[in-house]
Amino acid sequence: MWLPLFLDPLPQLLECTRLGLPPTLRAIWADPWLLFHPQKLRNIFMAGFWVVFGPGLDENAAPAKRRLVTPYAHGVVLEIGAGHGHSLQYFDRDKVTKYVAVEPNEDMYPGLRKSIAQAGFSEADGTALILPFGAHEVDRIADVVGEHQVDTIISFLTLCSVPNSKQVIPKLCLTLLKSPGGTLLMYEHCLSPVWSSRLYQRIWSPIWSLAWNGCRLDRDTPKWVEQVPWSERYVGKEEGMPDWHLFYRAVGRYVL
Repeated sequence: MWLPLFLDPLPQLLECTRLGLPPTLRAIWADPWLLFHPQKLRNIFMAGFWVVFGPGLDENAAPAKRRLVTPYAHGVVLEIGAGHGHSLQYFDRDKVTKYVAVEPNEDMYPGLRKSIAQAGFSEADGTALILPFGAHEVDRIADVVGEHQVDTIISFLTLCSVPNSKQVIPKLCLTLLKSPGGTLLMYEHCLSPVWSSRLYQRIWSPIWSLAWNGCRLDRDTPKWVEQVPWSERYVGKEEGMPDWHLFYRAVGRYVL
């Protein structure tokens, strides 16, 4: 079993390369100076394959998102790594007053703005706001939205890519969330409970992170979230997810 399990990430790597490389090469052809801006190239590459990958990943996660987002996302909702805004379709619009999308990749913005409009939010009337920051730029986010002004933080398959996420997670939650009552809703792939799978995740992560803009398979995200002094926590794994899976996904709702 170990060889099929070990090779599990390979098809996704090949597919994202097939989808992301052509637009990246076209961009370099049009502007060779991009070769001196590796982060911009990574953004173009990711946006190129996310058009196809994003909807599929969202569809697979839909049952978990409906159980997590629809009943519990409320007030001012801040989503880190918003991407194309797939999470918006799960909002109960009567409960959510404002949507703040933290998304550093501006190549995602056309799809994100389309989802914002379809969900009934608007940048023009102040019910939606896009911030071109990374989730680790907590101080910059707080300068715009204010400290302790967010009711709900959403993180779906994002903390795996955040630099220094062990330090960022508590700062993000304790700086931005209202207390008491502020809520973190999390759906993240993370370190497997099975030791052999953890080994494979650590072997793959350096390669995986190159293709997926910093994403790592070996983040112990649930453990790091527990650094925050939550008053309530409801933590589990994605329904039907085997513990040995290299894309083991944790699902959690945490309340200050």
